[in-house]
Amino acid sequence: MSVLQVIGVTTILFILYRFLLKTIGIQQLGIWSLVLATTTATQVANLGFSGSVVKFVAKYIAQEQNEKASAVIQTAALSIAIFLAFVLSIGYPIAKWVLGLIVADSFLPASVAILPYAFFALWVMVITNVFYASLDGCQRIDLRCLLILGGSMTNLLACFILAPIYGLMGVAYARVAQNVMMFILSWILLKRYFPLLPSFPYKWSRNIFNEIIGYGINFQTISVSAMFYDPITKALLSKFGGLSMVGYYEMASRIIMQLRAVLISANQAIVPAIAGLEERLPKEIRSIYLSSYQLIFYLSLPLFSLIIIATPVISQLWIGHYEQIFVVFTILLGIGWFLNTLAGPAYFTNLGTGELRWNVIGHVVIAVLNAGLGFLLGMLYNGIGVVVAWILSLSLGSSLIYISYHIRHKLPFMELIPKTSRKIIGACLIATLSAFIIHTQLNYVPNPAPLIGLLILSSSIVIFVPFWRHPMRKRLAGWITDEILNRRVDPHT
Repeated sequence: MSVLQVIGVTTILFILYRFLLKTIGIQQLGIWSLVLATTTATQVANLGFSGSVVKFVAKYIAQEQNEKASAVIQTAALSIAIFLAFVLSIGYPIAKWVLGLIVADSFLPASVAILPYAFFALWVMVITNVFYASLDGCQRIDLRCLLILGGSMTNLLACFILAPIYGLMGVAYARVAQNVMMFILSWILLKRYFPLLPSFPYKWSRNIFNEIIGYGINFQTISVSAMFYDPITKALLSKFGGLSMVGYYEMASRIIMQLRAVLISANQAIVPAIAGLEERLPKEIRSIYLSSYQLIFYLSLPLFSLIIIATPVISQLWIGHYEQIFVVFTILLGIGWFLNTLAGPAYFTNLGTGELRWNVIGHVVIAVLNAGLGFLLGMLYNGIGVVVAWILSLSLGSSLIYISYHIRHKLPFMELIPKTSRKIIGACLIATLSAFIIHTQLNYVPNPAPLIGLLILSSSIVIFVPFWRHPMRKRLAGWITDEILNRRVDPHT
C-alpha cells in the first residue's frame, strides 16, 4: 500500500506541476516553494509527537493497554494543536521579514498574501500527522496510505478549479482545502478503527505527556534539523541562483523525493513492528534489520540509476524542453538521496528501539554542513555550488547513521555492500556511465528522441537481468504471497 500510495502521489504531482507551469509560470511556482519552505521552519513546535505516537501506540497495543494508547493519541493531538498555534502566531511576522530578505521586491506582495493560508494549512497538517502516526502505530498503514492518496487527488482537483481563476492564491486555497478534508477524514477513520476514542479529542494526560515528551524531544531534534534543510537550500539558491533556479530545483527535488518515498514509506512500516518486538522478542531485531537493508539496497540502486538515466526524457515530458539546470539538479539529488536511502533501515530501527542518539547526530551534521558549505560554494559556484554542498552534506551525515549502527551492534561493514547485489552494482554502473557519455553527444544529433528511447530501453535491460535473477526477488515475492494468504485466512489482520 505504501508503494501504491507513492506511485499514485507521484503521478498526481507530475500532472499538477505540469499544469501549474502553464497556469502560473515557473517564477510563481518558485514563490510558492519558498513560502512553503519558510512556513515549514515553524514546525519546531511539533515537539516530535508524531514519532512518539507511532512508538507508544504500538507499545501499548502490544501490551494490550488500549486505554493508554487512546490517551497517547489525544494528549499528543491537543498538545501540538495548542503549542503550534502559539508558535505560529509568533512566527508569522518573522516569516514576513525573512521573505523580505530573500524575495525580490516585485514578487514580495504575492508572497506575503499567501503566507496566512500557508500557515493555517501547516497547522492543520501537523495535527493530521498525529492521526496518521496513530494509524501507523495500530499497524494500519494501508489506511494512512489511502488518506494521503485521497488528499493529493483533492489538491489536484482544487488546483484545476482555483488556479486558473485566482492564480497563485488559488494554489494556496487548494492546499487549505486538502488539509482540512484530510484532518476530518483521518479522525473519523481512526475512530472507526479505534472505538475507544471520543467523537472529538479532549482528554489530556500529564503522565502520558511526560512519558512521550522525552522520546519526542530527541525525535524533534531530528525533525528540526531536517526542517531547515529545504529552507536553507532554497534561500541560498534564491540568493545565488534566482527564483527560476529555485523552481527547477523544486521540480527535481519533487521527483527524486517521490521515488525515494516508494522505498522509505514501505521501509518505515518496520517502526511499529520493531517497537512491538522490543517488548516481546528483542533478539529478532537484528535479523529484521539485515533483511530490511538488503531489500532496500536491492530496490534502490536500480531505481535511482534508471531515474538518472531517464532525466532528459523527464525534462522533455514535464517541462516541455530539455532544461539543463533541471537535469543537473535531478542527477545530483539522485546520487545524494540514494546514499541517504541506505540509512533508512538503521534509522527506522533506531526509532523503533528508542536509540535515537546517532539519528540526532546525523541530522545535525547534515544541517550544519549544508548551511556552511552551501554559503561557501554558493559564493564560488552560484546555484550549482549550493546544490553540490547540499548533496555532500546529505551523504556525509547519512553515512554516520548506518556506520554507527553497524559498530554498536557489531555487524560487519561488508554487509553494507551485500554480496548478492554485486552484479546489480556492476550493471547499474555500466548503464549509468554509458548513458552519461551518450547524453553528452546527443546535442549534436538533429532528432535525438529515438536514440534516447533506445538508450533507456537498453539500459533497463542491462539492469533488469541481474535484478530478476537476484535471490531477494524470490524472497520478496514469498513475503507478499504469505501476507495475501494470511489476510484471506484472517480478514481482520
